Amino acid sequence: MIPSLLAQTRAGRVGALASRPCSSRTPAAPAPIAAGACARPQHPLAPSTSGRRPSAPLHAASPASPDPASSGPAEAGPGPAVAAEVVVDDAPWSPEFIRQLVQEQEEAETEAQAEAIIEGLGVREDPEGFYNYVDRAFEEGPREVDTPMNLLLEEMTGRATIAYPAPVATEIIGMGTWRLKDMVDPMIEFLVTRIEGSWREICDTDLCLYPREAWKDRGWDLVDSADPQRELEGYSYADIPDPERGEEGYPRLQLENRVYCSKAFRKLHVEVGVRQDGLQVLHVVLYPRYNYDLPIFGLDIVMVEGRCTLAVVDCCPLARDLRLPSYYMETMATLQHTFLEGSDPSARRIPDWGAATFSKLALVISPQSPEELAGFVKYALALHRAHLSIAANVTPVLPTHPGDSKGFARLEEMLEGQKRFCDNQLVNKKTSRVLEKAFGEEWTKAYMEELMFDFNPEYEPPYFDASYERLYQYFDENPEFGALADEADALEEEALADRAMETINAAGAGEPVSQDKLQLAMKFLMESDPTFRAAMQTLQAGAGAGAKREVTKEDVERAEKELEQRLGQAFGLPTERRA
Repeated sequence: MIPSLLAQTRAGRVGALASRPCSSRTPAAPAPIAAGACARPQHPLAPSTSGRRPSAPLHAASPASPDPASSGPAEAGPGPAVAAEVVVDDAPWSPEFIRQLVQEQEEAETEAQAEAIIEGLGVREDPEGFYNYVDRAFEEGPREVDTPMNLLLEEMTGRATIAYPAPVATEIIGMGTWRLKDMVDPMIEFLVTRIEGSWREICDTDLCLYPREAWKDRGWDLVDSADPQRELEGYSYADIPDPERGEEGYPRLQLENRVYCSKAFRKLHVEVGVRQDGLQVLHVVLYPRYNYDLPIFGLDIVMVEGRCTLAVVDCCPLARDLRLPSYYMETMATLQHTFLEGSDPSARRIPDWGAATFSKLALVISPQSPEELAGFVKYALALHRAHLSIAANVTPVLPTHPGDSKGFARLEEMLEGQKRFCDNQLVNKKTSRVLEKAFGEEWTKAYMEELMFDFNPEYEPPYFDASYERLYQYFDENPEFGALADEADALEEEALADRAMETINAAGAGEPVSQDKLQLAMKFLMESDPTFRAAMQTLQAGAGAGAKREVTKEDVERAEKELEQRLGQAFGLPTERRA
C-alpha cells in the first residue's frame, strides 16, 4: 500500500486519500470532507522540491468562477457530480505520517481477520449450537458408512455398516475407561464426557496422547493416597477399601488425569479429584503451543457434599494488558448473553487471586440455584467448543525474517503470558495444601510444576500428523515404503487364500461350515486365483460330459487328483490324497 501511495503523491494526485478520513474506521454517516482534511503533516525541515511555498499540502483545484453579472441559479450539469481533484505538494512524507498509515492498514487487516473468524464460527447466527450439538446429532440419527472397506463388506455380507455421529457416540460412552467414573458427581461426569469428546471430535487426527514418560510413567494417571507407592499399579481404587473416619489415611484422596497434545495445543489436561469426605474437583486447562497466539482456556469446579461451591471458566489472555482479541470478546459476550439469562457481566467482580490472569469476561461464581449452575455448565461447554473451533484455524506466529522485531516482540509477549499464568497458579495455596496433606510437600511441588502448571519453552511434546493427506505425502516423500505396502498386500492376500482353503478343506472333510462362509471362500478363490478357477472348470467339464455317459469312479478320482495338484501348485499345499 505504501509504495502505491508514494507513487500517487509524487504524481501530484492523492484522490484516494482525500476521499476518506484518516481513520481506517468508516463512520456511520460521513460528513463531506473539506479540502485538506486528510493533509499529511508537513515536516518543518522538509524543503519543497517544486520550489513553491508549502503553504497548503493538500488543496482542491478551484473550478471556474461563475460570471458575477449573470443572474439566476447555476444550471446543473447533465452528468453525475464529480469530486474535486485534489493535488498534493510533492515534498517527502514525514515518518510520523507513514507510521500512521501503516498502523491504520494493520488495524484494518486485524478487523478483517476478526470478522472472518466470527463469520466462520457462526456464533452470531447460532450460539445455541455450541451446546445443543449433541441433541441435534441424536436427531440426525445413524448413517451408513461409505468407506471403500465398508462398501466391500456390505457387498460380501449384504449388510451395511451403520455409524452414529461422533457426539452421539461420545454421549453413549460417557467417561468410558476412567477408573473414578463411578465415584464422581454426575455433573462432573457430564462435563468430562463433553470436554474429552470435543477434543476427539474437533481435533480429530490432530489429537495425540501426551508423551507417557512425562506423566503416565511417573504414576500420575491415577494417584491414590491409600497407595502412594503404586504397589497395586493403579488398581488401588478397586482393591483397597476406604479407611474409617478417625483411622490413619482418612480422608482418602484419589486423582485421575488424562493428558493430550495437538497441533495447536502443547497440553490438553483434564483432572478429576475425589476425596473421601465429600470434596470433588474438576480441573481443565488447554495450553496453546508457545508460538500459537491463543488464550489459555481454564475451567475449575469445586464441589462439597454434592453442592458446587466454586465454578470458574475463562479464556485467559496472553497480552500484557490482559486484553483478548475482539473475536474472543464478541464470542464470550454472545455466549454469556445466550446461556446466562439475567446475568449482568458488568456487575461481576474478578477475585484478587485472578486479577493477574483473568480476562474482563471471566466467570467466577458460587452458584446459588440449580438454574444458575446449569447456565454456567452450558456456557462453559459452549465456550470450550468455540475455543477449539477457533484454534483449528489458527496458524503459528513465525517471524518472517531476523529483523522482524514486531513478530519477535509478539512471541516474547506470548511466552510472558504463559509464564504469568503458571506462576500465578502456583502461588495458590488452596490447591497445594490439599495435595500436601495427602501426598507430601516434595510430591506436590513436582506434580504442580511439571504436570498442572508447567512452563518450559525449551520443550514441547512432539506432534504426529495422522491425517490421510499427510500419510499420502509421507509415502510420496519416501517411495521405499511403497515396497513394504506391496509386501503387506501380498501377505494379506496369502492369508485370505489360506483361510479360504481351510474352509473348503473343512467342508470336504465333512466338518460343519456355514453356507455363507463357504460361498465367500469359493468366490474369493474363483476371483483371485486362475489355477483354482481352471480346476473348477475341469470339474464342471467332467460333470457336463457325465450327462452323456456314465461317470465312473476313475473319472471322479482323476478330477479330484487334478484339482489337488493345481491347488498344491497355487498355494503350496501337500499333494497327497486326504484319507
